[in-house]
Amino acid sequence: MKKLLYLLLLLPLGFLASCNDDDDFPSVEITMTIDNAVNVDGHLYIVAGEPFKIASITSEGIGNAATISGVNYYLDRVGIGYSFVAPYTAEIPASYLPVGNHLVAVSFDVLQVDKSLASASISNILTVVETAEDLPDGATPGTVSLNYRLNPK
Repeated sequence: MKKLLYLLLLLPLGFLASCNDDDDFPSVEITMTIDNAVNVDGHLYIVAGEPFKIASITSEGIGNAATISGVNYYLDRVGIGYSFVAPYTAEIPASYLPVGNHLVAVSFDVLQVDKSLASASISNILTVVETAEDLPDGATPGTVSLNYRLNPK
């Protein structure tokens, strides 16, 4: 009986010895391309009546190859869609976007060679204005590329 007790006491040591480095998170650069929008210092604007279109979300590993998988889309903290096929496009219909401020967010898993699995979330404020004249600095809607660097160090 004592032998069994001693073996049970050694069992937790086996778990400690088998752990890997879970703090080795991926380092990637994420590019989100949005159509028909205006970017002013990370704040996005679109004109009322136009849909909000995410044309693509791409990733590039810093060091080792990396990718993302399965993108969830959120509007004002409510899940509105999911895409598991690259380039992870999405469109939010204009009927969901009344004039005013909205929070647009995406979340996804980040996978990189020789790194731990990680989850990431990116959010932006989206302002819907009534007319093109209401856009800041007389800007014209077009293609916007937002770049993010996910680096744990």
